[in-house]
Amino acid sequence: MIRAVLFDLDDTLYPEAEFYRSGFAVAAEELQRRGCGPAAAIRAVLEAIHFQQSRQGVFDAAAARLGFPAAWVPQLIALFHEHSPRIDLPAESARMLARLRPRYRLGIVTDGHAEVQRKKIRALGVASLVDAVVVADDLGREHWKPDPLAFLACCRALNVDPGQSVFVGDNPQRDMLGARRAGIRGIRLRQGFFRDHDDAAWETPWGEIRGLEELETMLDRIAENV
Repeated sequence: MIRAVLFDLDDTLYPEAEFYRSGFAVAAEELQRRGCGPAAAIRAVLEAIHFQQSRQGVFDAAAARLGFPAAWVPQLIALFHEHSPRIDLPAESARMLARLRPRYRLGIVTDGHAEVQRKKIRALGVASLVDAVVVADDLGREHWKPDPLAFLACCRALNVDPGQSVFVGDNPQRDMLGARRAGIRGIRLRQGFFRDHDDAAWETPWGEIRGLEELETMLDRIAENV
């Protein structure tokens, strides 16, 4: 019997692209203040690098393209990490959590820098919609996904056995492999950055959905076959 549903945060409960856009807007405003041009144009450059070129080294690439000193890059990265994100929980996610909560214990397992993740959680207002939130970084950087410890810690917080749980996430390695290592069934959500990435060669998810609106049907199907 499935007693608990655990969720990834970024690109599962909300589109992570909105977090990046929020951070780039703050960085663009700072670069405008430093005389690098209009914030809107700078933000467009940052977004183009991130979404079309590479998610790594965005500010280094922007320094080369916009001509600002490379010495500013660490300051901009810190500003990006420290900003209070302007993000909202999609109505679909809120409705889905509200429908599931009477039937299941609900949890979130997320990794990334702890303070950054906590700011996202506060901005989304999602903590009040679930029964437990585990930020893997609080357990140590070595316990980021796909390490199983954060998954197991969430199950303990929910007072459920991993075998009575499912994990919903978008990343074929961090989410699906991490869940399996913890003994939790994985449901892969095909959206966000990893939407078109193949399943990891060593891991096939228990189920797959294209949107959260399909989750209840998937859970019912799992329950019928357990």
